[in-house]
Amino acid sequence: MTQSNMRKIGLAVALVLVLLGVFAVTDYLVQLKRSEGRIPPGTEAGIGGQFALVDASGRAVTERDFADRYKLIFFGFTHCPDVCPTTLARMSVILRALGPAATRLYPLFVTVDPARDTPERLREYAKLFDPRIVYLTGAPDQIAKVLKAWRVSSAKIAAGQDDYSMNHSAVLYLMTPTGSLVASFRWDDAEADIADAIGEYISD
Repeated sequence: MTQSNMRKIGLAVALVLVLLGVFAVTDYLVQLKRSEGRIPPGTEAGIGGQFALVDASGRAVTERDFADRYKLIFFGFTHCPDVCPTTLARMSVILRALGPAATRLYPLFVTVDPARDTPERLREYAKLFDPRIVYLTGAPDQIAKVLKAWRVSSAKIAAGQDDYSMNHSAVLYLMTPTGSLVASFRWDDAEADIADAIGEYISD
C-alpha cells in the first residue's frame, strides 16, 4: 500500500470518528430536550426514597445524613459538555441568592455515570462550583436504585471510539427534610425564579 493510500485511509477513519462524535452529541441534545422538564403534577408521591451512596471524600452516606434540611437534587455526570456544568453554576448562583437561608438546604449532585465519577473525580470537579454542593456516587447497582427511585432516565450513548456520553433527564428536585418532593424545576429556569420558589419553602 502506498503512502498516499495510507494517508487517504487515515483521513477517512478520522472523518468517520468526527461524524460519530457529532452524531452522538446531537443525539444527546435531542434526547435531553425530550426528557427535560418538571415532574408532572400528581406524581410527586412516587419520587424519592432511601439510598446508600458515597460522597466525594469516600464517606458512606444515606438519606438519613440529609434529613435535617431541604434538598435540591440534580442528576448528571462530570464529563457532560454543557447542561451539567451549566446547572451546577446555576445552583451556585441560587445558593448565593438565598443568602443565610441557604443553610437550610442541601444542594446535592448525584452522578448517573458511576464508572467514571469516582470520589477522586468528584473532588476535582467540585472545585469549579460552590463548595456547599455535595457530590454523590456509588456502585452501579446503588446508582441504579437511586435513578429508579427518582424516575431519572439515563442511557449511555457512543461518542466516538472507546468513548461515551450519557443521555439523562435534567430536572432539579426540591425535597423536604423528610424526603417528599414539593417542587421541581427545569435545568434552564432562571436562577432568581428558582431561588424565590425555594425561599418560600425553606423560610417557613
